[in-house]
Amino acid sequence: MSNLLVLIAFGVIVGIFSGVMGLGGGSIMIPIMVLAYHMTQPEAHRTSLAVMIPPVTLPAVIEYYRNGNVNVSMAAWMAAGVLLGSFFGAYVANSLPKETLKLVFGFLLIYVAAYTVFGKEHLARTTVLAGVLVVIAMGVFAATKWYDRNKATISQATPSAAAIETRTSGAEAPDVR
Repeated sequence: MSNLLVLIAFGVIVGIFSGVMGLGGGSIMIPIMVLAYHMTQPEAHRTSLAVMIPPVTLPAVIEYYRNGNVNVSMAAWMAAGVLLGSFFGAYVANSLPKETLKLVFGFLLIYVAAYTVFGKEHLARTTVLAGVLVVIAMGVFAATKWYDRNKATISQATPSAAAIETRTSGAEAPDVR
């Protein structure tokens, strides 16, 4: 039962974030599902979509609509595009390797965060700065992968002291006269 209460509390936090920020909640849910619930990236993506269908958007849209803050015509036309796009997006996400999906999601979040921080007043500058941050993040990621790969190669090439001792202990000492 306590697990259900934790999930409901988690949902409340995501719902508040979603209503305040105008986001679907995936930017909060997916990282927490991966880290705290040990889901794979694809599982977290799929589960967050299942969560968001009924409860996340409908209450927020009703409240925004009641206050006259929804362009219904625009929303309907965009919803038609989202209907098609989400099908193809799910198809692409299902065909991507888990690690690639994590990278795409992470770099997109970095771009969106930078875009949000720098604002839309100077759109060209904001787009360039957000892109530069993504490139820096990609460079750090590539450098980390390179370092890890080289470290693994070096540790495989250098035999450990235990391996050296095992090989020499069974051999007879040369006859020195």
